[in-house]
Amino acid sequence: MNLRLILILSALLPTLAFGQRDKFQINGAARAYYFANELNIDETLDSVTTRKANYGHTLLDLGVRVFPNDQTEVIGMFRIRNELGGFWGGGVSFNVRQLTLRGVAGGVVKYEIGDIDLKMTPYTLWNFSEEGAVNEADVFSIRRDVVHYDMFYNDQNFWRMQGANTSFGLTFGKLIDEINVRGFITRQRATDGISLPERLYGGGSLNIVQSDYLQVTGNTVNIFDLTETIEDSLQYKNSVHSANLDYSRAVGENDLAGFVTEAGVSSSQYINYKDERAPESREDWFYDAALYSTINAKGLKVKIGYKDVGADFRSPGAQTRRVNFSRFPGLFQQYTNESIGRPANYADVISGNTENGFRISEQLTPYSAALNNTNPYGMATPNRRGFYLNAERTDSVGFRKSFASVAMLTESRGTGTLEKKKFMLIEAGTDIYVNDFIGSEKAIKIDLGVRLEQTTRGGEYFESINLSSVFIDAGLAWEFVDDLDVLMGAKLWSVSGNAFVDERNAFSDVDDYEIVDFDFSQNTYAFGMRYRFSETNIISAHYQIFNADNADEALIDYGISQFSILFNLMF
Repeated sequence: MNLRLILILSALLPTLAFGQRDKFQINGAARAYYFANELNIDETLDSVTTRKANYGHTLLDLGVRVFPNDQTEVIGMFRIRNELGGFWGGGVSFNVRQLTLRGVAGGVVKYEIGDIDLKMTPYTLWNFSEEGAVNEADVFSIRRDVVHYDMFYNDQNFWRMQGANTSFGLTFGKLIDEINVRGFITRQRATDGISLPERLYGGGSLNIVQSDYLQVTGNTVNIFDLTETIEDSLQYKNSVHSANLDYSRAVGENDLAGFVTEAGVSSSQYINYKDERAPESREDWFYDAALYSTINAKGLKVKIGYKDVGADFRSPGAQTRRVNFSRFPGLFQQYTNESIGRPANYADVISGNTENGFRISEQLTPYSAALNNTNPYGMATPNRRGFYLNAERTDSVGFRKSFASVAMLTESRGTGTLEKKKFMLIEAGTDIYVNDFIGSEKAIKIDLGVRLEQTTRGGEYFESINLSSVFIDAGLAWEFVDDLDVLMGAKLWSVSGNAFVDERNAFSDVDDYEIVDFDFSQNTYAFGMRYRFSETNIISAHYQIFNADNADEALIDYGISQFSILFNLMF
């Protein structure tokens, strides 16, 4: 069926392209990717694991945009993928990557049906970024972008879902400038016909714009199981309702100062669950209030705020993680003579070897306490309260982009003890264009980023915590000749101290704690070259070395080296 569909499209495309240019567009992407990996580990520790693993693929994403009339658009994208090493089509697959129908009904109501991208606020529906990157160097981000493209992640924090999305706006002349209404419904899970009912996820917002300086928004998102699809089945329900207020005033001719806040409540229900640990219901609340200022003459934006997120606040749309660190990576899943599972690390994230989430999860999934202990579930991480500060500055020369953020948080409720954990998180980064200082026409960019995290807890020796980590991201992109770049990068991560890692059950309640001592470093070095045919068409070659060194002799030191070639084209 898929092959027949491709053949039909291949026959129709030339006719449509030449006969109806105003009603038909083609876009998409093409990629060729090859990896050569090698596991480096002491022979006395591992004499059984295969040391090398190679992989590669080529693919074409063919996107078709059809405009039947001025108010309707049909979008389809079809993926043809060939695994390198297949023979006579043995490794070829055909898939539909996107099907979307969108348009404007009656010149007023916008709608989307099919594959849609959705986001609202960091506490209701938000796809927050994964760990392991702070102002990441090009030699790493080129490859991470491939993973983001495949998983439909993007810089705007959208989730890709399947369903329907509608919106419309009303304009007024007095008191209120406009009112914007939005609603959506998506299908998260089909029934299995046995015990799990169909699950939907929907919500919307009402945005009232009083003027350029004041607007108020009400938000709601809801997960609910359709009880009629399976009799006497398990039923899960979750609702999050919040309200935003954003007020600002002009300061002088070009500057701006304002106040922004969001507050809301969550409610979860577990119905017909036979597990005694299942709560009948769970409710909690949050609020986040901040002052901000924009000084345009200096390209400076500053925001300082305070937030309090309840320990039982549950918002699956904002707390779903991209990476599940409890799963073994796809590359060298087992190692040592005992064939134990290899823990996933941030180098696996870059290469796409981890299990990445693409669907809203009702559970708070496991995370790496060493890599992110302050906000493992984004801004909506439960059981956190305290101050935060964000600042960023942009310039046209030299230090073109710089940022810094500080968070001083504490638990609102002790976990396993009356003592509460305290968290300090500092992140900073800058892009330095050296060519601006030396007057070179060829770009020489240095990327620098640092992440410092400290977790402490007082009390008796059996409950005290002192965990610190330092993560450094650095890189260089040097345009050696026209359109040809030399790329280098390093990620340096060291962790020391101890932690009580939460072990949660299927209902996101803490059942137990794993006491872990950390004293290790994980470093990744990479270099390569990139040729830019255009802004959307590159070919690059990279060599990357990852090493994990543990101070504890009972733990395993190992390394993975990887050579890769990537051709990437967007059109």
